Amino acid sequence: MRGTGPHRGGSPVGGGPAMTAVPGDVDRPATEQDRQPQRSRWRGRSGGGDGFLHKFGKFFTGNLLRTLAQGALYVLLAREMAIDTYGLFVGVTALVAVVSPFASAGAPSLIVQNYADSPSDWPRHLCRGLFLSTVFGSAATVLVTAAGLAIWGAHVGLVDLLCLAFADLVAWRLIEAVAASFHVRGRIMLAALIPALLHVCRLAGAVALALSAGPVTLRGWATTSVVISIVVCLPVVLGGLRGAAGQALGVRGSLRQARTGMLFAVGLSAQSVYNDSDKVMLSRLGTPESAAIYAAAYRVVDLAYTPARTMGSVAYPGFFEAGRNGPREALRMARGLVPRFLAFSVPVSLLLVAFAWMMPLVFGDDFEAAIPALQGLSALLVLKSLHYLAADALSGARMQGRRTICQIGIGVLNALLNLWLIPAYGWQGAIVSSLACDALLAVLLWGCLAAAVRRDRAGTPPSARPMERV
Repeated sequence: MRGTGPHRGGSPVGGGPAMTAVPGDVDRPATEQDRQPQRSRWRGRSGGGDGFLHKFGKFFTGNLLRTLAQGALYVLLAREMAIDTYGLFVGVTALVAVVSPFASAGAPSLIVQNYADSPSDWPRHLCRGLFLSTVFGSAATVLVTAAGLAIWGAHVGLVDLLCLAFADLVAWRLIEAVAASFHVRGRIMLAALIPALLHVCRLAGAVALALSAGPVTLRGWATTSVVISIVVCLPVVLGGLRGAAGQALGVRGSLRQARTGMLFAVGLSAQSVYNDSDKVMLSRLGTPESAAIYAAAYRVVDLAYTPARTMGSVAYPGFFEAGRNGPREALRMARGLVPRFLAFSVPVSLLLVAFAWMMPLVFGDDFEAAIPALQGLSALLVLKSLHYLAADALSGARMQGRRTICQIGIGVLNALLNLWLIPAYGWQGAIVSSLACDALLAVLLWGCLAAAVRRDRAGTPPSARPMERV
């Protein structure tokens, strides 16, 4: 889910205007610009802030284009691949998604958090993010390849795994870091369109494969995907670095930043575990066909979540600005956004139930069973709207450790439930596990946020707030 997400926060609580140092930047004195109290552009009882709807419109354009391209790509591959091949493809991409947060060491979220504390130093934040994404992404590619060979053996080739992993764990993560840097600097349209560009180009590549003779193979798509990803990534990175010439990278500082970033990465990985591990398990413990049915239904839910994901992406930097003064302001912002999210998610989930009969028309006759699968998963729209807001509020208040602990616990619970339910009930068991875990996560995250606010002393200056250590 873009972001899901697809997509936080490990520095002390109540960083405040005077506490500009972040891990890896302790050697850099705060500039006068950084010391100035910042009036949040995102504040407001309703989460509106200055120009929120205008920013939402821009971001929604890019996110919708990206999500439609992703959705069309998966539909095209589902129709052009044999269903067992598509099931293996779904399993590999889900495995990549589980590992992907570690591929950047939380670089996009680090860029957002560091910019909130020291906006004048954005070139250094971006350079460090690109460095971490390259180093950790390469290591993650090797890890996924080895794990894929262990899980699927001769069913998936080494070249297929390497290409699919590199495309998403290195090229895509570099593009994400550049987009995050544009986002925090207010270049919303670029931040939204850059990720969409990659997925549109991938869709064009899939169309070219589909027009060729014979069915689309896993090898054919894997090599096409990695070539397109590299061709798009290089100019995006070079364009993002414009204006950052002469910046000293500071490898040691970047690695110190990685310790904070890994807190983001662990939380996002746990999130990916309960979002995507069921697809991996279905392809291994169930059948590739059941994995394909479940993945098709989940893809539709993910597509339907695009407007809510866009609102969350627009508001995300604002949580870090509000959270500089502790959890109370972050909670106020999250509560103001809840009505907007529910006003979208509740009616859309009902529409998914009503129009689930169209699944075989879209994906093909083999996906008749995806009708009840989509109806069951439709409630995820409401549950995700609730727990993502609370999670981002915790991150913005520099309480990423609490968010991460909750997400790890839910990830472990989800894996255990899947080990029990999938062999017995197939994709139906995966749906039960997903709904139960997302509901419990929402309760835990809002509970953590409420407990933090109760302990927060109203009116305490930011510099006097205790620093949370995780």
